[in-house]
Amino acid sequence: MNKMFSVLYFHIFSIVRSPKYVLPIAFLVFLQIMHYTTVHAPPAQFFDYIFLSEIFTFAISVWLGSASNKWFETTTEQLLILKVGSDKFYYAIYTVFLFVLSVCISLISVAIPTIYSFTGLFEQFTVTYFAYSFVLFLGSSFAGICLGSLFHPRMFTKKNEAQFLAILACIVAITRYPISQTYPILNYVLWILPNLSSHQAIITSSSELIFSNVGLLVLVSIAYGILYAIIKILLLCRKRF
Repeated sequence: MNKMFSVLYFHIFSIVRSPKYVLPIAFLVFLQIMHYTTVHAPPAQFFDYIFLSEIFTFAISVWLGSASNKWFETTTEQLLILKVGSDKFYYAIYTVFLFVLSVCISLISVAIPTIYSFTGLFEQFTVTYFAYSFVLFLGSSFAGICLGSLFHPRMFTKKNEAQFLAILACIVAITRYPISQTYPILNYVLWILPNLSSHQAIITSSSELIFSNVGLLVLVSIAYGILYAIIKILLLCRKRF
């Protein structure tokens, strides 16, 4: 357990000291602020705005996940694996590190509408809505960051190829719902990506926010993140340094 916290602390401390995460986070804040700046009257459906915020959160998380593969030197990673004594255990700890990043991303995303709620635009932004928004962001950000980290340099030696596939996966995940509605047969292939664009249809189908609906969406997103993490661990353990 001490080794786990030691490696986790090393990752967190290294990222805090490094400016490598600043650009994606700054871009996320910019997108969220620009999004809520367009609101000039109290919206009838608050979650119409949260849905687009979730899209931004997911996209930036994919970017962060892909970029995180290059945050640490190969030599450093090898030394950390030797320290914990197992590559599988190390990558499991790294998944916990990605989850911590997802929490931070979600807090940033939910902070923007919270600030705007003091302007009177989001009068219905209660503690319950704050909690629902946060967990939705958390599920999407964890799925996104694990999806992005799946495109590891050891599995994709060509940098441009990894970046292209990460962007493509992000776009398809965001647009999966309308694509599957138009071409249902593609569901047999697209299931591997989270159906992020269906969240709005599920949430707005009811007149009030229902805990079971939100809980299901979050659990599915978390499950996708765990699935991607497991796939990455298995592939990296087979394709060693």
